[in-house]
Amino acid sequence: MKSSRILPRFAASAAATAMALSLTACGSSGSSASDGLTVWYAPGSVPKASLAVQKKFPGLKIKLIPTPNLETKLKTTLQTGSGLPDVVVIGNDISSYADISNKFVDLKTMGADPKKDYVTWKWTNGTLPDGRVIGFPIDTGPQGLFYRTDLFRKAGLPTDPAAVSKLASTWDGYRTVAEKAKKAGFRACDDANQVYFLQLEQKGQGSFDTSGKYLGDNALTRKAFDYSAKLLSDGLCTKATPYTTDWNSSVAQNVLGAFVAPVYEGPLLATAGSPKGVWRVANPPGGAGSKGGSFMSILSSTKHKKDAYKVVKWMMSPANQASGFKTDGLFPSALDSYKMPELTAPQPFYGGQPTGVLFAKVAKESPTVPVTPQDNIVEGTLTQALKLVAQGKESAGAAWKSAQTQIAKELKR
Repeated sequence: MKSSRILPRFAASAAATAMALSLTACGSSGSSASDGLTVWYAPGSVPKASLAVQKKFPGLKIKLIPTPNLETKLKTTLQTGSGLPDVVVIGNDISSYADISNKFVDLKTMGADPKKDYVTWKWTNGTLPDGRVIGFPIDTGPQGLFYRTDLFRKAGLPTDPAAVSKLASTWDGYRTVAEKAKKAGFRACDDANQVYFLQLEQKGQGSFDTSGKYLGDNALTRKAFDYSAKLLSDGLCTKATPYTTDWNSSVAQNVLGAFVAPVYEGPLLATAGSPKGVWRVANPPGGAGSKGGSFMSILSSTKHKKDAYKVVKWMMSPANQASGFKTDGLFPSALDSYKMPELTAPQPFYGGQPTGVLFAKVAKESPTVPVTPQDNIVEGTLTQALKLVAQGKESAGAAWKSAQTQIAKELKR
């Protein structure tokens, strides 16, 4: 599942919703034994292989219910206190449930060990401030530098992933690549939004620290913003946003020859009509950075906690997660998945490069980034500020100042 850090969602404060839920009488009821075990999941949020769970547990009656707008429905259902599932998929904003953590099973009580089997930062993001682990890891979003070998060759740049990783190992090095790309007639940056956020992620910094202190106006954040804004103002980016027709056109017309992005944006290249075999992936500039993905949670109202945990653990097994990478574009959080053929096999689209190996290393080395319910306010506002710079409507300094003023107002509400 895509990270909200990459595609900010604008919605009412999740904290307010959680507060309302915390005031709801504890009358929730899970499914009865005759109803079976119910699992809500957003379409595309779990590996297709995991949907064969009924065959794995023929003695259980398992209802798998694909649920669009899942979390909106979940929060509404938690308020009414009836019709709750036993198991549910929750996105990267799992911290918004902190005020009602007692409505979810602490997975440690079921045998989960947040120090093993899955990437550490993913376990940490599924852990609430009170220490309850309510999120079983699903996918992750390690980042990399996607680049086109034929265009790099044209610009006099190296084409081997190891050589490109060395050249662009720092943000100064990436800037050099972007400048040479521009001279050769293409761009090595799309909208600079992900360049900005990656600089924070690889330092383990979110918009707030673990105590809730706002960090979006500190020196690191400002430096990352100014760097990204200068890429835009100097014409080193296409200024096209992923998942848009403009972005697809920039790929198809050989205008976009490199970009920083999470693993799940790789399939966009084929969708945009790019030829097979010319793209490769290098390490992300500045170091490992990763954030995002979803979790499986068990409702404390369920009468089938042990069965629910068995189902969750099997659905998110290393084998199923490895299959999810190959078939569904979901990058695993299970460490044993990284050794499996689905991750280590050469990929024809990338000229035989086993990109899963690179992304696995990034995922394992990425620091933990604190996630809070207020993140979307900050991230959405700063994303809009960079957009104003890209459009030439504001300077970096003016955009930064107005963004901080807007954020301060929003956080006071």
